[in-house]
Amino acid sequence: MWIDRILSDSPDGQQITDLHKRLTVIGSADSQRRREAFDRVASALTVTSGTTLEVHTEYGDAVSAHRTSEGTALFDTRTKLPVHAEDRSLGIVGWLNNAEQMKAQMPLFHVDANSLRNRVEEDADLIRLAQTPLDQLFELADEITTAETAVAQAQDERSDLSDSKRERDSREKDLQVELEEQRQKQKTVRLFTFAALALVIAGVAAALLVALPVGLGICILGVVVAVLGKVQGKRSGGGEASAEALAIQLGRVDELFDTQNLTRNRRSAETNLEASWEQWRSIAGDAKPSILLKDRPRIEELASHLQLISRAEVSAPGDTSILVGFASLLAELARRFPAERVPLLVADVFPEIAPQYHPLMRELLLRGSHRRQVLIETGDLEACKWAAVEAVGGDALVITDYDIDVEPIIAAAVSTEDSPTV
Repeated sequence: MWIDRILSDSPDGQQITDLHKRLTVIGSADSQRRREAFDRVASALTVTSGTTLEVHTEYGDAVSAHRTSEGTALFDTRTKLPVHAEDRSLGIVGWLNNAEQMKAQMPLFHVDANSLRNRVEEDADLIRLAQTPLDQLFELADEITTAETAVAQAQDERSDLSDSKRERDSREKDLQVELEEQRQKQKTVRLFTFAALALVIAGVAAALLVALPVGLGICILGVVVAVLGKVQGKRSGGGEASAEALAIQLGRVDELFDTQNLTRNRRSAETNLEASWEQWRSIAGDAKPSILLKDRPRIEELASHLQLISRAEVSAPGDTSILVGFASLLAELARRFPAERVPLLVADVFPEIAPQYHPLMRELLLRGSHRRQVLIETGDLEACKWAAVEAVGGDALVITDYDIDVEPIIAAAVSTEDSPTV
């Protein structure tokens, strides 16, 4: 959205400030005079009562936000009918009712030389990354992420293997007890078998040597003992436990091979990770790959602005911190508000910038105005002349008490373009 007009109540009556939807420059040698107009816009954005904002939304709606001590009312500028923010997708227009929300965003919307310098320190990692070969860094960031995942997976698999080993060791101890019990039972079964065999032999001998009934009785007793031994043998079982014990031993062999494979894979992943990290640090320093992957669109836009700064041909290179801070601000606004022309208020920064960098700052301001509404207050005459030329093409509005004749400026520019090169 963009602001068309701001009407501010004052003791001297209502003050009207018109704004261009792209670039507005408030210029004067009188700092108090230009600040008064500039501050009216800043106060309106901080939801000050006694102000009315006429805005256009990104959907083409013309809305008037009228504020009184009782609150804010939204009206359709064309029909004068009430507008309910919840009934329309008004974007940032809905924030114009919320002082807390607007206050939280003002460090982005309202900047000066000091805040731009501070931003260079706050965004140091992003700025460092944006000045590197990004294609190579993105590839390295993906490699680091992949290698870290492989190392973590190898550690998880090793942990799972250790858990399986502990479970197997515990089960093996239980099986040893079971197998020992089974061996004792099997000894008992063999005793029954031997006893039954002995009784049968004794019965046969008794039948031949003593009497048939006596021998038959002893044989029957031997059969009974044999049956009891068979029953005892069924109870002892033992096949399942023995098979499980064998499976455990085979599992230990598999575990040995699995451990070797896991160790080899983990070492390979760790080697790849360390190599990628070493290459990353040589390019990006201490900045984290997660920052690059998270803020990729912002860093790519910041890189394009920083290239403009780094390629600038100036007579005497000097401090560019304000320009770099403004480039970072534009990149953050593009990420935070990609679809809205968020108002950006820039207090006079030209006195803090070396003159050889003024054209570069104006170019960055112009870049910003292509995507959002930019308002500048300045005492710099050259900046006002530049804005006046932009205004001729309908791309800016200049509010100034400087006497500026744009025709010689345009003629000089045309003459420079038409001059033959040697």
